[in-house]
Amino acid sequence: MDIQQEFLFADGPAPEIHLPDPLADFYAAVAAKWEIPLGQPIHVALREHSFSDLQGRLELFRAPDLPLDRRQPLALRIGPNEFSSRQIVAWSLA
Repeated sequence: MDIQQEFLFADGPAPEIHLPDPLADFYAAVAAKWEIPLGQPIHVALREHSFSDLQGRLELFRAPDLPLDRRQPLALRIGPNEFSSRQIVAWSLA
């Protein structure tokens, strides 16, 4: 019995195969619960911070405790600038 192997044929350079991010569902749950666009480029207005406006990709600085509780502040960052979700006055997609 012959063993047939499958090959991926594509025109052009070899296609890149990306494994799914195992934390994607967690990030989506956090973004939905706090109603913020994690992982996306945004412009954010802050209060009580050395910068009143920041622009860049919004990321979690530290993961929130489980179970997710919207009443707890999120530790966020844009680049090297850390801030709390409670400091956000307004945000918009950049």
